[in-house]
Amino acid sequence: MRVSLRWLRELVAVDLDVTILADRLTMAGFEVEEIEDRRTWAEGVVVGHILACEPHPDAQKLRVCQVDVGQGEPRTIVCGAPNAAAGLYVPVALPGAYLAKIDLKIRPAKLRGVKSEGMICSLAELGLTKESEGIHTFTDAVTVGQDVRPLLGLDDVILHLSSTANRADALSMVGIAREVAALTGAPLMLPTPKAIAPKKSRAKAPVQLAIADPQACPAYCGTLMTNVQIGPSPPWLQQRLEAAGLRAINNVVDITNYILLKWGQPLHAFDWDRLQRVAAQTPVKARGAFCQGGRNPENLGR
Repeated sequence: MRVSLRWLRELVAVDLDVTILADRLTMAGFEVEEIEDRRTWAEGVVVGHILACEPHPDAQKLRVCQVDVGQGEPRTIVCGAPNAAAGLYVPVALPGAYLAKIDLKIRPAKLRGVKSEGMICSLAELGLTKESEGIHTFTDAVTVGQDVRPLLGLDDVILHLSSTANRADALSMVGIAREVAALTGAPLMLPTPKAIAPKKSRAKAPVQLAIADPQACPAYCGTLMTNVQIGPSPPWLQQRLEAAGLRAINNVVDITNYILLKWGQPLHAFDWDRLQRVAAQTPVKARGAFCQGGRNPENLGR
């Protein structure tokens, strides 16, 4: 299990040094196998604004960019990413920066005869993805010259935990927060969910729920949500998932994974239109069941 220290501190007011906290958790049966300090991954990387982007005079796949990094005159930076363009706000590693995940010290250099005074970075070069999809671009409001680490979730420390006891209650962020509160005496700061009054309706439920094994699955709940717009999740949610080792898919899938990570409550979203097509004219029936040995569960959503 991967525990974001920044997220944990939103749930419990603990200010212990991370190594001391790791020792406390280990002694309580939650062995900390690794402390991943992301704060060192992007030192010296700031937000830059590409003012101009022209083809390199001597290299077909390179571009020469004029980039404002908030330090006076724009920097000339040679970039090979195909998505580089004027007007973008991007992470820029300045000379002197060290990109720990690719073991690269940034220095001024000439690339095919043009001096380059920095490096425009992809998420892969900052250690956040395995494969590069071009330089990263900021879509939310940012300030030229500001440290990119808070914007990308790189002002965080990740604890890699391994539970040595049968403690399913603690395999979530809230569960670990409760454990830390018990170990340290720090006050919990758990959010209080808002009460939602059920709406009474005489209409027949559009979905019928059935439980195959009530002893193994005492409760299976569902609801129908309409007018849902599928799209990318906000950056803060994508960062939470990435810190936990999950890949962002879309806002619907991501929020179900987020609830699982935070509260330990499994959720799954089904495509209502697809279920209706499968059921044809008959009522849609959702049946809670367990897979038999050697069989894989069938996933309706990707």
